[in-house]
Amino acid sequence: MKKLVGGWWLVVGGGCLALMVVAPALAQTPPGTRSPQLAGPAGPARQAQPGTAKPGEIATVPIKCWWKADRTAVRVGERFGLTLTCGVVEAGPVTVVPAINQLEGGALALTPFEVVSSVRREDVVSSPWRYFQFEYVLRVLSDGFFGQDINIPALTVTYNIKVEGSDSEGRDQSYILPALPMKVLSVVPRGADDIRDASEQTFALIESRRFRSSVDMVVAGVLFAGALVCVGLALVAGTARFRTRTSGSVKPMPATAMLSGSLKALEDVRSQAVSGWTPELARQAMSALRVGGAIAINRPVGQEFVSSDAPVRPGQVAARTGLLRPRRALLAASTTAPALDKVLANGHAPSAKRRALIQPLAESLRAFNSASYGRTGEADAIALNAALSDGTEAIKRLRTSTVWPMRYFG
Repeated sequence: MKKLVGGWWLVVGGGCLALMVVAPALAQTPPGTRSPQLAGPAGPARQAQPGTAKPGEIATVPIKCWWKADRTAVRVGERFGLTLTCGVVEAGPVTVVPAINQLEGGALALTPFEVVSSVRREDVVSSPWRYFQFEYVLRVLSDGFFGQDINIPALTVTYNIKVEGSDSEGRDQSYILPALPMKVLSVVPRGADDIRDASEQTFALIESRRFRSSVDMVVAGVLFAGALVCVGLALVAGTARFRTRTSGSVKPMPATAMLSGSLKALEDVRSQAVSGWTPELARQAMSALRVGGAIAINRPVGQEFVSSDAPVRPGQVAARTGLLRPRRALLAASTTAPALDKVLANGHAPSAKRRALIQPLAESLRAFNSASYGRTGEADAIALNAALSDGTEAIKRLRTSTVWPMRYFG
């Protein structure tokens, strides 16, 4: 029994081995014949394609296009999408060049449909084809198509064939894309009992807007906090100039305010000198000119901050500063005409513009010093009036040079 079984398996194995050897030989196609599956479609379509392409021709369809609409039925005035996709051959030296500009939305006529907008997508290359695509948004506005079937008209795509190495392109050829039927419905469906459109808001859209609003609120809070910090810093910096750091420190009066006080004192002297000059008026004018001379040569000016009703002593000039918290100070300087002459004798400093201010101040101080402490009897009113005018004009120009932004551009 065991011998019979072993012989049976031996026979089966030999048969399988023979089939493995003979099958490849049987599968070979005899020379001069083709497999029916690879022969392709027969009939006229097959006869239209030549077996061998002539020079400048290609052995396949050079261009193919097709429509695709996002719906098959539309309402009057409703916008819908229409996609045009075309493929052109780019095989070696032969290239199919379509007239792309004729497919742009502004140049395309699809009557009775109106092209609202168009977008061209990026080309896709899959050798030997290159595909390009246009996306249109269409609508129909005529009220005479209710319940009818109308066609998106046939589209003619112009192209020519260009051969590499040839400067000229082939003759224009046309590819006709068949019409696409479209059903036009009524403005409102017959079974509708409410003409109001349903809301387009979805839960996903609401959630995305809620998330975006939360992010915007966080960003706005951060920016608002930063703005508050900046406002706080500005208030601290603004009020710092009005605070006293220590019990013995006081911020000095600016030069512009001191020169304004000197000019006011000189105007008072001018109004009183109408009735005649006296030594007291000359000394009062000289005190105001000394303050201006000290500022002109960058010398310190004595400042005593007092109350608004404090009297002005001889040799002092009253001045005020501040708008929110006004302060009053009594100014005094020891500048003399020789001190100004010594500065003018320096050949390196000050500048020519500053010299033009110091020179009339020195002459005015010299004239008022002679009138105040001289031994002559009656004062020369003409000379004192001229000295007062020259000194006043010099202090005015000096004050102008200390006002921002003149002090930076001076």
